[in-house]
Amino acid sequence: MKRLIINGKFLTVRQTGAQRYAREVVALIDELCPKGKILLALPKGNWSIPYYKNIIVIQVGPFAGILWEQIVFPLYVAIKRGISINLCNVAPLLAPGYSAIFDMKIKTYPHFFSWKFRVWYNLLFANQTRRCKYIFTDSYDAKREILRYYPTTIENKVIPAHGAWQHFDKISCDKHALTKYGLEKRNYFFAMGSLEPNKNFKWVAEIARNNPMDTFAIAGSLNKKIFADGVGFDCPENMKLLGYVSDEEAKTLMREAKAFLFPSFCEGFGMPPLEAMSAGVPRVIVSDIPVMHEIFLENAIYINPNIYEYNLCKLIEKSTCDPDSVLKRFSWEKSAKIVFETIWNDVN
Repeated sequence: MKRLIINGKFLTVRQTGAQRYAREVVALIDELCPKGKILLALPKGNWSIPYYKNIIVIQVGPFAGILWEQIVFPLYVAIKRGISINLCNVAPLLAPGYSAIFDMKIKTYPHFFSWKFRVWYNLLFANQTRRCKYIFTDSYDAKREILRYYPTTIENKVIPAHGAWQHFDKISCDKHALTKYGLEKRNYFFAMGSLEPNKNFKWVAEIARNNPMDTFAIAGSLNKKIFADGVGFDCPENMKLLGYVSDEEAKTLMREAKAFLFPSFCEGFGMPPLEAMSAGVPRVIVSDIPVMHEIFLENAIYINPNIYEYNLCKLIEKSTCDPDSVLKRFSWEKSAKIVFETIWNDVN
């Protein structure tokens, strides 16, 4: 049996949806695997590393970031005669092993990204879809998209293992969040995510302009090195850009909003509206795209992300929602079991 070695770079960067997926799945793989049979390698540094009872953590240097992931990590895998597990959308070119790919927005909306980012990710995904033993993805819709753009990929090696929400149960609310951001309970609409063009927060800005009596708040930050045209919209007076917020603040802002807004053009899964539903938001308003229907069925309000003439207060008055019927369908435990059993059965 080859030594399984997890790419732990996800523990060294700011957490977004991809890093959350990796963190939660690895934590539960730790409960499923025999002691000492799986390693997790990450760059040397003063990182906040979770406690694992069965996975062995080792820091390998030098470098960090892309250089570590593409040079140091695959070299370490080769020295150990192992096979890599990469659960954060990227796998090293020289040792792709098992990987996760969460969406195909780089293909569907290439104009949203800088040319350097497009070239790099096209190279990575071409390598992963050709050479990885298995590719995990976060929805059946994401699997269809991967096979659409890489039709020579063997269908059976792309395995859906959904995102989930149980991590939000571990987060407490911040009772000062509303005061800090100048918001009133049930008197604002809330959206959250990285401020990338794909998230379509321009829709929120236009909706805010067309609903001047309502308040809108967006939490998130923008990586200007990745996205081609910046935020791409101007904020009206009734819209607040909150910047990066803590998990505790995010949970509070979700729970106390009139509704959570998620007008994204393209998603592999879309964790934030599921988190908001678990936090207790009364309604989620999401784009009318296939993956949102896969997750929420009839328990969301669907909007056209290219149309701005909506009266949101009327929309939420006419809607009903059964959050329990949505939440019970997704769990990190279920997804981690799919990932672990697929890999473990393959190497044994």
